[in-house]
Amino acid sequence: MARKAVGEMGIARNSVRLSVKAEIQVRGPRVSNYPTGVRDLSAFGCCIDLVHRVRVHEHLWIKFTGLEALESVVCWEMEFSAGVEFVRPLHPSVMDMLGKRSKA
Repeated sequence: MARKAVGEMGIARNSVRLSVKAEIQVRGPRVSNYPTGVRDLSAFGCCIDLVHRVRVHEHLWIKFTGLEALESVVCWEMEFSAGVEFVRPLHPSVMDMLGKRSKA
């Protein structure tokens, strides 16, 4: 039986996350593109910094340099941070490339 990783808020994770530091673009239904940071990353989602509040279940589009925008859904929010789950998980080679390019 596979063990789930546990994140900073004590939430069970589907996979281990990489500690990264990268600038991304975020777009949502109530706000146009703006730059912000991503702090951790897995093939299934990431933790992002925000300049505005979001709501759980809200859809956001996350854009890493060189990739198409990734549709994601907010799983949790706390002040100006949020955990998002990608609608389509990252391909392992894309995950590997982002991990190498964005190491913290």
